[in-house]
Amino acid sequence: MKTDPMPEPFELHGVVHLVRPIGYRAHDLESLRVGIAGASAQTLFYHAYQPQLRYSAVTDLPPDDFSAWVNGVVQDRETAERLSFAVQHRAGSCAELRDALVQVLLSVPEKARLQRAAPDEGDFVFLEMDSVAVETGRYASDSVELMQHLAEVEPVVIFYHLVEQPWLDPERPSLIHWVEKGGDRRLAEWLRLSLMSGLPLEEGRRRLMRRWRQSRLGRSVAEATASPEHERREAGRRAVAGLVRRITQSEQSDDPGHDS
Repeated sequence: MKTDPMPEPFELHGVVHLVRPIGYRAHDLESLRVGIAGASAQTLFYHAYQPQLRYSAVTDLPPDDFSAWVNGVVQDRETAERLSFAVQHRAGSCAELRDALVQVLLSVPEKARLQRAAPDEGDFVFLEMDSVAVETGRYASDSVELMQHLAEVEPVVIFYHLVEQPWLDPERPSLIHWVEKGGDRRLAEWLRLSLMSGLPLEEGRRRLMRRWRQSRLGRSVAEATASPEHERREAGRRAVAGLVRRITQSEQSDDPGHDS
């Protein structure tokens, strides 16, 4: 399907996170609740979603910082699982996430919240991050060029545009909005789904690229139906061969045991 012309090139950015303690520690579930209730959006984002960038190349994404501490240090597995569920499914906004986390902790009786505590030196240290956008020198003029860039950029670029910026600054036009404005609503939806998937960044990128290339293959074969039969067969063979080659190269480059 032909897309509308993009309004202007989209500039891709990376990001650097400057992290510092805010001076508050949680020793038990009650002080964790107090800390979350008063934390800034940057603090909540760092502990809930920045692990996706920290562990971008793993196969299974570790839990967020809150549920990891409650499970591993406080050793309250049930509450940890409920906190993790809140992070994964209540990510619409800072206020929504904060409310979901606080409600999970309030569901634990106050006496139990005070009793379920960390051992000495095991307190949860609340951190806050400042984000500094970094130019990449890459611009996309349409969806095809965008996907070429996304296949090559560092994971931090994908994280910034698909995870961080839409969550911390939802009023600012995002990469997904730019794609929608250009008329490629199917790609915009795929990008939105990758944002919500909770997958490690590299795995999310592999799935996105595979879906994109398969859609391009289908489009190429469909466009070739207007050509003579021998040209259609040749176009189909070229498209399939190209797809297989690109997927194979992508999977080999992502395999740490592959000797290039």
